[in-house]
This record gives sequence, C-alpha cells and structure tokens, in this order.
Amino acid sequence: MGRLFWKIFAWFWLALVLLNLAVGWGVKLYFEQTSTVDGRALQTQVDAIALAFEHGNPKRARTLLREFRAQNALPLFVVDSADTDVLQRPLPPSVRRFLRSGEASERLYHAQANLPDGHQYRVVALSKPPYRSRLSKAPVALALGITLVVSTLVCYLLAGYLSAPVRRLSTATRQLSEGKLEVRVGNLKRRDEIADLAVDFDRMADKIQQLLYAQKQLLQDISHELRSPLARMQVALALAQRKDTHHQADFDRIGKDLNRLETLIGEVLTLSRLDSVTYPRQEFDLDTLVATIVDDCQMEAGEKACRISSQLTPGLAIDGSPELLRRAIENVLRNAIKFTARESCVDLELRRCGKMARIAVGDRGPGIPEESKGTMFEAFVRIDPARQHKPGGYGLGLAIARKAVELHGGTIVADNREGGGLIVTITLPVVTT
Repeated sequence: MGRLFWKIFAWFWLALVLLNLAVGWGVKLYFEQTSTVDGRALQTQVDAIALAFEHGNPKRARTLLREFRAQNALPLFVVDSADTDVLQRPLPPSVRRFLRSGEASERLYHAQANLPDGHQYRVVALSKPPYRSRLSKAPVALALGITLVVSTLVCYLLAGYLSAPVRRLSTATRQLSEGKLEVRVGNLKRRDEIADLAVDFDRMADKIQQLLYAQKQLLQDISHELRSPLARMQVALALAQRKDTHHQADFDRIGKDLNRLETLIGEVLTLSRLDSVTYPRQEFDLDTLVATIVDDCQMEAGEKACRISSQLTPGLAIDGSPELLRRAIENVLRNAIKFTARESCVDLELRRCGKMARIAVGDRGPGIPEESKGTMFEAFVRIDPARQHKPGGYGLGLAIARKAVELHGGTIVADNREGGGLIVTITLPVVTT
C-alpha cells in the first residue's frame, strides 16, 4: 500500500470516528436536557401531592397519586416521621440514605407535607435512571467496537478504490520512463477523472512510441543511405591517390574524415539495431571477457602515458551476448582512457555483489557537472564544458553501452570520483547455480 492509500484511509477513518463521537455527544446533550425537563415536571407533581396532604384532602391526594403512577410509572413513597412508608413498602437504599442524612441525588424528588393534626409526611419519588446509567459498560464497549470495525472496513475499501488506479498509473509511468514503451494502463473499469487520465496516458504512450520508432527508423534509413556514397567516395579517394602523389597530405586528411564518418554511421546503425535485432545469447565468463578488453586497450593507454590497473574476480558467469557486453565495457574503458590525465592510472575492478557482478571503471579526468549525470548516457550528448574539447567521439559510445547493459537486465551509472575524475559502474546479473 502506498502513501496515498494510507493518507486517504487515515483521513476518512478519522472523519467517521469524529462523526460518531459528535453524534454520541449530541445524543448525550439531548437526554440531559430531556432529563432536566422531566425532573422539573416530576418535582411539580410531588409538590402537588404534598400540598394535597397538607390541606387535608386525601381524596385529591389519592387522585394525584394515581395520575402520577399512570403517567410516569415511577415509585412514589409517602413516609411518616418514623421513616416508614404508609403502605408498608420497603424503601430503596437511596431513599433510606436521604431520610437519614438528607443527602439527595439527581434522581430523587421530594416534598414535605405538614398536616393540620401536626403530623409530618414526606413525599419521595424516584425518577427513571438517565440513559447513561441504564447502559452498562459492555454495550458501550460493543457500540464503540462496532463503530471502529465498520469505519475501518469502509475507509479501507474506499481508500483502496481511490488509490488503486493511481498506483497503476504510477507503475506505468515509471516503466515508461525506464524505456518500456509498450506499457499501457488499459481499461480501469470506472468512469471518472482518473479513468480519463489513464486514457490520456495511453494516448501519450502511443504517441511517444510512434515518435521514437520513427526517429530510430529515420536514423537507420539515413545510415544505410549514407553507406553507398561513402563507399564511392572511398573508392574515388583511392584512385585519386594512385594518380596524384603530390597531394598526399590532403588525401590523408580526407581519408581520416571519411573513416570518422564511417565510424559514426556504424555507431548509429548499432544503436538503432539494439532494439530490433536479436543477438545470440550464451553463458560465458565475465572476467575472461574483461581481461581481453583490458589487453586490447593497453596500447591506447600507452600512447597517453597512462596505465590500466585491473582487479578481476574469477568465476563470474554471465548469460548474454559477449559481443554486446564487449562493446559496452570497451566503450566505457576507452572513454576513461580518453579523458584521464596524462601519466595517471585508470582503475578497473570486477567483483561480485550478491547476485550481481559489479564492474567499476574510474579515471582521473575532469569529471562531470552534477546536473549532467542523468544525460551523459543519452545519444549524441557530450558533456560541456569539461569534456567537449577532447578529440574524437560522437556521444554514442556511452548510449550504446547503456542500451547493451539494460538488454542484459543490468544498470550503468556515473558519479564523480573522490580525488578527481569519474567512475562508471556497471552491474549485471550473474548465473547462479
């Protein structure tokens, strides 16, 4: 469950609980006001009966007594000076305490009648207990428990109903940002603004997929179309070199540019084919592949008066395409050699981290700005200003490396290195036995 679910659940649950408490408080006030009004009426009736006794009108007193019992069905006692009920009925404990100490309770209404013959009587009536006294602790606890259970269940279902499509949209958005262009939210089976948002998301994903496919297809078509005139130019250059030996320096410069153009076209084709071409997969030792790449790059490092220091953990088996991973790791290593300082060291480490193999390549170059970490693996991106002055490269090597690593279920990230430089880390899943 996400944070939105628990926020919705908490607010609605709190609202229902507060609503129940407010209703209970309102009912309490109602009963208290009703009890106060009933108490005044009872006191008036008790005073009327006592007054009838005082005037020596027993008939009127009996009539009032019968009416009192018929209307209220309450116990009424007429007690003489000996604290005995004139009808010889047992007195309730609260009445006895009142007769002994004069301490009255909220439920007891009384009046004194002084008869003409000098006798004194007290008229005492007990009201019905208020609602809070009639309820035992068990029913109150049961009512509170039912309130909490029902409110919890209702809020849980409501929060799930509101947050589930949002989680689904969030998951689809995250997958789309990771390059899974085929992801769609689909039909949410509801008719509200969230469903409309899901439809808009699917339309957006369709459009993005079409645009990216068209872009890749355009790059692939252009690269194919450039191959033919490039080949003809190379043939023409070779013929010109045979006929004219006086402009060899110019011919060498043209040949160098043609080779660079051919390299660029090859990288564009490689990048455009990574999503469409299926490469054969096999199980191989990653340390052997990395060692071969290090040996191939030693000469390039020597030309810059730097060296490559490698620490390789043996026995890390990878299931994938050796050619793709060779291209990815080689691009990263050659990039580090290109930008490291002269007479410095490029560090390469291969070790196992749980179920993943970790390849870390660190140089001692200028590093990259913090804001460029998220874009340096994009196609045709060259980091400014630290690295743009370096010769060679078209901003495709790291893009090819990222795509190749992602096709193997891995990740590639870059960060500035302590002491200066850049460290690029590749993680790949290893074959577990």
